[in-house]
Amino acid sequence: MKNRLLKKLILPLFIIIESIAYAQSVSGTVTDNVGVPIPGVNVLIKNSNNGTVTDFDGKFEVSISNGNILVFSYLGYQTKELTYNGQDSLNIILNEDTSELDEVVVVGYGTKKKSLLTGAISSVDTKAIESASNQRVEQVLQGRTSGVTVMSSSGAPGSGAQIRIRGTGSSGSSGPLYIVDGMKTSSIVDIAPGDIANMEILKDAASAAIYGTEGANGVVIITTKRGRTGGIKVGFNTQLGTQWVNTDMELMNASQFVEYMNEAGITSVEDNGYNTNWINETFSSAPTRRFDVNVSGATDTNKHSFYFSASNLKQDGVVAGDNSSFNRTTMRLNLKSQLADWMEVGGNMSLSSRDRFGIAENSDTRGVIQNMLIIDPLTPVFYNEGEVPQDVIDRSNDNNVPLITDGNGRVYGYPSFSTGEVINPVAYANELNISNFIGSQFLSTVYLTLKPIEGLELTTRYGYERGNTDNRNTVNPYYVSSEAANTSYTGSQTRLRNRRWLWENFATYTKSFGNHNFKALVGYSAEDSDTNTIISRTFSIPVEDFTGFDFYDNSLPGQIEYNAFPYLDNLASFYGRLSYNFNDKYLFEASYRADTSDKFPSENKTGYFPAFSAGWVVSNEDFWNEDSKISYLKLRASWGQNGSKANLPGNSDITGITLIGEGYLNQDIVYEGNNGAQITGYGNSNLVWETSEQLDLGIDIKAFNNRLRFSTDYYIKTTRDLLVSDGSLITPGSAGFNFEAFNGGTIENSGFEFEIGYSDSNSKGFTYDINLNLSTLKNEVKEIKLVPEGTSLVGASAPQNPDGVTRFTEGLPAWYFYGYKTDGIDPNTGEVILVDNDGNGTVNNLDKTFIGTPHPDVLFGGNIALGYKALDFNLQFQGTLGNDIMATYHQPSRPITNKPLHFYTDRWQQAGDNASLPGAEHVISSYDTDLVVEDGSYMRIKQIQLGYTLPQHIIQNSKLKNLRVYVSLDDYFTFTKYKGLDPEIGNFSFNSVGIDRGFYPTAARAILGLSLNLF
Repeated sequence: MKNRLLKKLILPLFIIIESIAYAQSVSGTVTDNVGVPIPGVNVLIKNSNNGTVTDFDGKFEVSISNGNILVFSYLGYQTKELTYNGQDSLNIILNEDTSELDEVVVVGYGTKKKSLLTGAISSVDTKAIESASNQRVEQVLQGRTSGVTVMSSSGAPGSGAQIRIRGTGSSGSSGPLYIVDGMKTSSIVDIAPGDIANMEILKDAASAAIYGTEGANGVVIITTKRGRTGGIKVGFNTQLGTQWVNTDMELMNASQFVEYMNEAGITSVEDNGYNTNWINETFSSAPTRRFDVNVSGATDTNKHSFYFSASNLKQDGVVAGDNSSFNRTTMRLNLKSQLADWMEVGGNMSLSSRDRFGIAENSDTRGVIQNMLIIDPLTPVFYNEGEVPQDVIDRSNDNNVPLITDGNGRVYGYPSFSTGEVINPVAYANELNISNFIGSQFLSTVYLTLKPIEGLELTTRYGYERGNTDNRNTVNPYYVSSEAANTSYTGSQTRLRNRRWLWENFATYTKSFGNHNFKALVGYSAEDSDTNTIISRTFSIPVEDFTGFDFYDNSLPGQIEYNAFPYLDNLASFYGRLSYNFNDKYLFEASYRADTSDKFPSENKTGYFPAFSAGWVVSNEDFWNEDSKISYLKLRASWGQNGSKANLPGNSDITGITLIGEGYLNQDIVYEGNNGAQITGYGNSNLVWETSEQLDLGIDIKAFNNRLRFSTDYYIKTTRDLLVSDGSLITPGSAGFNFEAFNGGTIENSGFEFEIGYSDSNSKGFTYDINLNLSTLKNEVKEIKLVPEGTSLVGASAPQNPDGVTRFTEGLPAWYFYGYKTDGIDPNTGEVILVDNDGNGTVNNLDKTFIGTPHPDVLFGGNIALGYKALDFNLQFQGTLGNDIMATYHQPSRPITNKPLHFYTDRWQQAGDNASLPGAEHVISSYDTDLVVEDGSYMRIKQIQLGYTLPQHIIQNSKLKNLRVYVSLDDYFTFTKYKGLDPEIGNFSFNSVGIDRGFYPTAARAILGLSLNLF
């Protein structure tokens, strides 16, 4: 017994001693087949966790024993195994893996090799996403792909961004369809950028037609991250930064303002000792921070994987700090399990909450920024103690409202000379009007995939989205003037709950016969969406009764706990696609989708959307010279139709009749003692689908060993039967009610797109990757319906022009700027010379015409990534050419208002002056002319980032796999001729794009970031 035990102890001991004796360290270099070192190659001892990663010179060192097998692996190269037999050093050559280099992209209901695509699809990969310091997903897309415009709807924290793919093709919402892990979602605001693996943008109709009714404005497909083999991995990323407004805009100072007003004949304006720079006082620096953590892993065979993440973003505003802030928390769990060779199940779930405080903005009269731009500089931000004017005190006492004060009891300055609606913008932002938006979203997808026979794949997928929003607004009492007053504590609240489920079932069959390759897809989906109003109310509390705003008090008036007339939004769809290629040379694809929606009248509920595309890979032909510098050349063409129902609320075919009586919603109408009813909306039974038809011709090229990448497209996109939800645009004033949605006409967008990239590296560890894109855009209204010939649809309103400052007219860009053209300034009088457009000798409203367009002629962007050993540098830029901006924050009814500095420096002063702007006495007549329309072209450096990655030889003995620190300067440099706050004008309304009503500007940011990976 003892001998046996001795043998059991001694044998392992000898093995351990032998291993120690023969273990040694070996070093080497890994290069490609032309001798260029490859950094980041995984070097592992097979069947163990021991290993390392090559440095930036492709070098490695690892402890090893004779007989061990080394495994060298790197994305894009063939994995190599080598048995170690005591060599002093190893020189390893990895060959390119053509199957890996032939990128696979996500398309509707599947994936496809990029080399076989016949449509126009752009991709943004993980590397580009991770290098960005953006807080929101939409911002990651900015400037990275041709034909895609991303503009902030506001610079306020948490505000969304408008994404336009190949121009504005709808009269209302022109945003794309978002697909996240196969599930449609109403918004991507709740997705943490760090969770995204890649994004695809489907731009042409043939690529997006498989989504039918919702693909007219393009499709953005987002795939989130999954767990990978190699054990448990932990990632952590953080960003800490500060924000501020970096603008060249200047307003008149006190002395300039007094001189200007006196020249205008307003002699009551005189220097009172104050000289407030309202831009400096309204804006301040603000902090921002973001934390992301993720844990992921997979089995060695990758049959089972998981990915979990949590993220928090906190961003204060450059106006009012916490009163315009954004706080978002997201969590995500992705699971996948291959239960058998023929069965796979998986699920993706995300939960998010957001809390946003906002200020009044985007208003011609009552916005914080608008007030900042027009209040006189002779008003102080605060009065000194004991210097509050008696008339200010009297106004408050006479109206039984408190003075406007801050938390320390300081009294805010009331306008010294400006009249009307004008309010101290700092007081307005911090004390008077506060909006609070609270929201949450749950999004989930579960799927089952079966492969019963070779080539056949069956998938059933169920997605569910649920969101809750609570929008609250409070206004404290104040009395500045009869036009700027609120004599009680007032509030409003709207709580909404939205729900969507989507069930999709589709089958894919792949088969090859010799050089003939087929792939067929057929599917059916059902979808149901609804939005319920839980509470909608407004209330007012007298000053003497106010104890605080309590939105949980159900006794407050205006509460609604039901939908009186819910909108129906159900969708049932059949779809199919056939893809064919011959020997990877001749490519063809056809798709078809039929959608049936409750949003349309009975006769027009179903829309049909076909698409066809073809391609020719010329470089795969036998006649192609294998030694050619051009390694890949593909010609492609596509045609297709898509639909849109995004601008249709539903029930538009129904004439709405509201029953009046018994106190229903406090709308009693009594006529001769009888309760009545009234028409609230006149239905349109002739409503048809909005259809976008698009032709696309493209070329894709790779050259110089795939280092050079180039693609170009020409497209014509025609949107017919444009859906316009605002029936008031065609309702006669005598009707007494509004028409419902109608088909308004036809818009055509056309242009060229170019994308070019070049990447390379050398043996000294220097790498570079340069990507540039440029696209042109022509937007034109081809047809307009339901209005008299030669007339227009009237768009956005503004104080300058009650007839609307934008119009929708045949032969011109959609919602162009409308007003008077000018022919200079009269050198004798300083008056604006208005152009007699119709030549009848009289200038009146009939002479108003096209004076500018919000649509750019050219969009461009680019990214330059440089690397040298442990250092990396990234520069991203974006811009537009040819678009205009119209300033409507001026107040024609309020002569004592401040102006941008150039109104002072470029004004007419005396007879004989050759000036570009009128004399002060005549400035109001310029507010509805092209003198307030400026060139909005710009180029903005979106990011300048410098990073340092800790070398592997320093961290290889720790649990750190990667550690990178970086500094980033975002949105700091802007090159533009626009004299306003920010040329990157967005807007909340489709007919107000390019209108500057006092736009909350995009903040510049300085960010310090850190990212690390463990294990």
